[in-house]
Amino acid sequence: MIIALSATWLSFIGYLLWYVAVAKHNVPITHDEAKTLWRIHKKTTHCNGHKWRPISLRNGKIAGFECECGYKYKQTKPIVSSTRKDIYAAYKNQTNFPATTY
Repeated sequence: MIIALSATWLSFIGYLLWYVAVAKHNVPITHDEAKTLWRIHKKTTHCNGHKWRPISLRNGKIAGFECECGYKYKQTKPIVSSTRKDIYAAYKNQTNFPATTY
């Protein structure tokens, strides 16, 4: 009984660690960003492709692109990610601009 309970908890903890560290989801990008990324792909890999096709998410937004040459790019980020909200906290009191303009 104790062994089964320990194994269950260990598997749950393992899944939780995987979920926090490895799991990712697609992030929408704009059409201009996808086009710019395609141009960077062409220049850095010396690609001869002349067309690209957007890769769409279920809601119709663009998640990446596919080049004629077969290269695929998808914008992803970890499911559990944090952003620093206090990056410009030291500068709020030094300027007359609101913090939302940074």
